[in-house]
Order: sequence, then structure tokens, then C-alpha cells
Amino acid sequence: MEKFEAGYFYHIYNRGANREKIFFEKEDYDVFLKKYIYYLYPSVETFSWCLMSNHFHALIRIRTVNEQVALYKKFVEGFKSGRFHGKISPEIKPYNVSRQLSHFMNSYTRFVNRKMNRKGTLVEGTLKRIKITDESYLTHLICYIHRNPIHHGLTESYSEYTYSSYNNFINGSISFTAKNKVLDLFEGTEYFVDAHEEFKLKNEFKLESTLYLE
Repeated sequence: MEKFEAGYFYHIYNRGANREKIFFEKEDYDVFLKKYIYYLYPSVETFSWCLMSNHFHALIRIRTVNEQVALYKKFVEGFKSGRFHGKISPEIKPYNVSRQLSHFMNSYTRFVNRKMNRKGTLVEGTLKRIKITDESYLTHLICYIHRNPIHHGLTESYSEYTYSSYNNFINGSISFTAKNKVLDLFEGTEYFVDAHEEFKLKNEFKLESTLYLE
């Protein structure tokens, strides 16, 4: 599989093995996000995410080593206290995104297996990834990820669904998402909302039939 490249965007996603659930109750969504931040925040920026009962999506940008180092220096106490994974400065040992993703998914799988008294894999093979080379496509992908609950008939409104990043961008809440950078892509909150509403009404988006997971 192609290696993650620093500075590039990736759409990452996966679903439960045999299309079964990976989230069973509210606690599971919360634990997933907590582990996501712990393992991935030091090495990736998150531009959008959405968790569904049997699958998830995220749009991430891989931090450069210099960005990892700057983040480590900014939150050094958080690293030392265990808020984030790793206590060694990236100047000495840079984060490997593939390894961090593996740590993350293995940790969440262990949590679910212990809780549900089950064994074996939780998700369908290795994490799926698509490298994004056209930055003009990012706004479409952000809308696409947020539209998943609507596509699956769980809600008619982006804002009514709890487990996506949509509300982070419109209600001023503090989040691990790259809020300012995302809103800059849309030229502000008003256009962010308008773009999502326009996207909801369109049926011609070329990836709808291939990327929505069931």
C-alpha cells in the first residue's frame, strides 16, 4: 500500500467486518474519538469526520516533521502527562502515521472485544485510504463526509447528527478539527453552511455510488 506522504490530504475510511457494527452505544463513539485524538492528533490534522454505526470516514492532512515538532513543543506537558501518545520529541523520533493508525485501530478493537466479550477483527481489512491531490476537491469531500447520516436516512439535517464534525464548524465549540483552515476553504461559516445545503440537493456527485458504505 502506498505510504502516507507528509503535507498531503487523505480520505480514510473503513467499515465493520461483515458489515457489522463497530459502535454499539454512546460510550463507544466517545472512546473512539478519545483514542483518535490520543494516537493521531500529533501526526495528522483532521478536516472532517463522521462516525456511523458500522463505518467511519475522516479527511486528514499528514503533518510534516517540523509541524510535529512545533505541536510537541506547544503541548509538551500534554505529551508528558499522557494526553497524547508518545513522550519522545519528534525531533528525535518522528511519528509514523501508518503505525499510529494501527495503534489506534488495535486499541479500539481491544476495547470493543473486552466490552462485548468477543474475539477477532472488528473492521474489514486494512484501513482504506485515498490520496487527495486536487485541493479544489476538498470542499466537496468535506460535504460528502458530513452527508453520510443523511444518505443513510438517519437524519434530514446535518446539524441534528451528533457524531460528525459538522457542528464543530458552526457552533464555536472547541474541537480537534482544523476549524479555521476548513472555514477558510469555504470562505467563512455562511458559505460552509450554504455549500452543505447545496451538496445535499445534488445527486450527480460522481463518488456517491462508490464511496458511501453500507
